[in-house]
Amino acid sequence: DAGRMALSKEWVSLGEIAEAAVVAVKPLFDSKGLSLETSIAPNLPLIHGDRTRLRQVLLNLLSNAGRYTATGGVQVVLSQAAGVVRCSVADTGPGIAPEDRERVFEPFQQAGSITRRRTDGTGLGLSISKRFVELHGGRMWLESELGQGTRVSFELPILPAAARPSADASRWFGPDTQYEARTRPS
Repeated sequence: DAGRMALSKEWVSLGEIAEAAVVAVKPLFDSKGLSLETSIAPNLPLIHGDRTRLRQVLLNLLSNAGRYTATGGVQVVLSQAAGVVRCSVADTGPGIAPEDRERVFEPFQQAGSITRRRTDGTGLGLSISKRFVELHGGRMWLESELGQGTRVSFELPILPAAARPSADASRWFGPDTQYEARTRPS
């Protein structure tokens, strides 16, 4: 309500979070006879982020895609681009009219009255998801054509390799942790 949210950041694998989200929404897709495919690039770097909030973003994008798609399916693609990890959720649903594309990111807004009548929702999911991505220093956008489906994508920044911990130290050090040598015996 206040427009502020504290994140509990740790080093996370966006690929693992995406796989868990896909498992969680699979029953919705199965019940509607929709396909749900994932394509996760190998060796994606760890992201410094809030595991719970990132999972919420993916669950929201997947459940929206599943709710608004009647035939076909959804594809989740995770890839690495210049300094970012990119996630796209593309569906074969009805698409979104040009005049509604920016509005769907506003609180309590949904695209078109026909879509609103067929599916229940508060119109908060994309707004909250976009805010979570922005709190991580990323960005979210939407591409859609009426009758051709919708692709919602987001990017999260990759911190420089020097800021990332080694695998054995990842649970003890964050990007802002300064190592201080012990001055007394243990």
